[in-house]
Amino acid sequence: MTGCVESTALSPDASGAKPGQVASASPPTEQLSKYDVALRFLTAYIHLDRSSALKYATPKAVSKLNWTKSHGGNIPYYDDKMFLYYSGGLAKVYFQEVNGSYMISDLQTHNR
Repeated sequence: MTGCVESTALSPDASGAKPGQVASASPPTEQLSKYDVALRFLTAYIHLDRSSALKYATPKAVSKLNWTKSHGGNIPYYDDKMFLYYSGGLAKVYFQEVNGSYMISDLQTHNR
């Protein structure tokens, strides 16, 4: 997983962020690898904890998942090809470097 490099530049959105900036209330305070960010985001998603997920992903990315529907025993997981698998679909995960750390900038979701 450490060999994968997938970064994106963000476009302006309602938060007023400029291209290349991440729109988030609380950017990471420690330097995290893509793998660490993905696992922390996944943990938040497993617990349906949207506010914790926003520590590791932009509001745009977080809004693409359903944070109210129980996983019903189907535990979401993340693989080394930057895909998040969950009940009902999968999402390609895109990262953005922010001050030497990473954040999830977007998810490209696909329903099964």
